[in-house]
Amino acid sequence: MKGLVPDERAQALLAPVAPLITYAMAQLPEVEPLRVEVGPCAGISVLKNDVLTLSLGLEGPGTHHSDEPRTSMPPLDRWRRAAGCVLEAVAIRGLSDHIHREPREDWRWRGAAIHVVDTIAPDLNLASPDIALAVNTGDVGAHPRAGVAVLRAWQAKGHDPMLRVQYLLGGGVISAEEWLGLGEWILDPSGAAASLPVVCTRSEAMTVPGKLPPWSWRRVLFQSTPRGGKIGVDGAGGVADGWIPAGVEGRTLAGATRAGCFLRLDPGGPVGIWEVASAQGFGQVMGARGITFAFKVSGAVDVILADAFVGPLASVSVAGEVGTSGVVEGRWQVVGPHIVGFSGISSHNLTMHGRRSQRFMLPAKGFGIGEWLKALEEGPWGWEASDARLVIRGKMMGGSVEVRLRRAG
Repeated sequence: MKGLVPDERAQALLAPVAPLITYAMAQLPEVEPLRVEVGPCAGISVLKNDVLTLSLGLEGPGTHHSDEPRTSMPPLDRWRRAAGCVLEAVAIRGLSDHIHREPREDWRWRGAAIHVVDTIAPDLNLASPDIALAVNTGDVGAHPRAGVAVLRAWQAKGHDPMLRVQYLLGGGVISAEEWLGLGEWILDPSGAAASLPVVCTRSEAMTVPGKLPPWSWRRVLFQSTPRGGKIGVDGAGGVADGWIPAGVEGRTLAGATRAGCFLRLDPGGPVGIWEVASAQGFGQVMGARGITFAFKVSGAVDVILADAFVGPLASVSVAGEVGTSGVVEGRWQVVGPHIVGFSGISSHNLTMHGRRSQRFMLPAKGFGIGEWLKALEEGPWGWEASDARLVIRGKMMGGSVEVRLRRAG
């Protein structure tokens, strides 16, 4: 076995698979001779510099090493595992020489080595248990061997997996969006699991709030609520579709990259107190006065009218004569990404009054502003918010309307 310097015990262990090792070594980059010995070590094997130590457990007496990954796949026999350990070590040393970096035991190094060896020596079936491990756990950070599934995902998406690994090992970063796309393929029954001869169970779904460890994915369950919401992310990670419409239950996918992340449940709407500054609709610019929206976390919304007026700028003279006061109550709910709907708008307690010394007061029904607020229910309404501004856009009374608000205070 050219390129290997096995001790007597290693030579005896590898003898049944020596022809396969010799063939595969010819396909791998040349590296400094690798010394292979059998002795005590943590796990199945340990590579330190140019010395590979194979576990005593690979000598038997059982057919499998006791530390074989517990997955949906049957474990490898100890001879194929020993051959895989040797070839992986050579592949890791070759990658280390190529990029001029010392190897580490993480999913990028180990996954790349398994991918290379499985490609040139498929008879070992080296990758299958580790692909199953990725599907079973969704956690390549805790299970570096499962990293081979990431390389298979890149390959399935038309990328050169070794170039992607070299980019990351050279200091490159991977976006949350790309990581989620890889996880979707790995956890989808028609993706990574489709290459396996057994049915793979996936890791249990999580609920929000909760933590995701580095380099992992989890399915996220959400329950039906009257308000809906949005899954927010603190840290390095993301959610495939974090918006939860009201009255809907389902699941989505979350993923964490190098630092892990925390998932929280946000309201999903423009919570806060906002004063209407102006509006535009029906081909006219409108002025507004005395109208405040209070969007509450509970999903309730109060519209406080204090000597309020809204109407075309041409109606300034009317605005100086009358105003409307009262509180309109209703509810808001998440309809979609940055989209809310309104329901239960009640405007029957509003009054219209004069603004001069002899003030008159009349029920506001039929005088416009109450009907304008009730028409909010015709939504849905898209919204954009910053620290100081909120804009909502939708349709009412057959026309498109944009309402511009500023944060109160």
